[in-house]
Amino acid sequence: MLPRTPAFSRIWNLSPATLEELRREFDNAVGSVSGAVARSCSTHPPVSIWDNECRLVVELDVPGVQQSDLKVSVKDRVLTVSGKRRPSEHGGEPKNSDGRFSEFCRSIKLHESLDTTSIQAELHNGVLILSIPRRVESQPQTIPVAIRPRSTNELPEVSTD
Repeated sequence: MLPRTPAFSRIWNLSPATLEELRREFDNAVGSVSGAVARSCSTHPPVSIWDNECRLVVELDVPGVQQSDLKVSVKDRVLTVSGKRRPSEHGGEPKNSDGRFSEFCRSIKLHESLDTTSIQAELHNGVLILSIPRRVESQPQTIPVAIRPRSTNELPEVSTD
């Protein structure tokens, strides 16, 4: 069921020419907004982060970026990935470009339990994979459990070394 507000009723009573003009104005407004969103999004590549007991794995989607155009750095526990997407050299004039070819930068604050001196980076099929191990002291440890026989009620001796 359609709403019965005065404004909505007026839209249905507009002439086809007025509706077409309204559609063009809306497309222009939405087009300019979506263009701004696309430009801002291209400066921050999508990122996925996985965390487990041994390491943190960060994946950034950087399709079309060459290894020589990537820079990975860590300063004050902030991981920064920056780079540049370069246009293909097909010759001729480009007919459509969504602004994919620009510089980008992505920064992630790292937890103090991570070993920032042992980060490994690999570029595979347009995905930059960063593996950041946990410090040894922050990894879980297995504690052995002693079994006491049921026949004795004595507690095991505790060493005071």
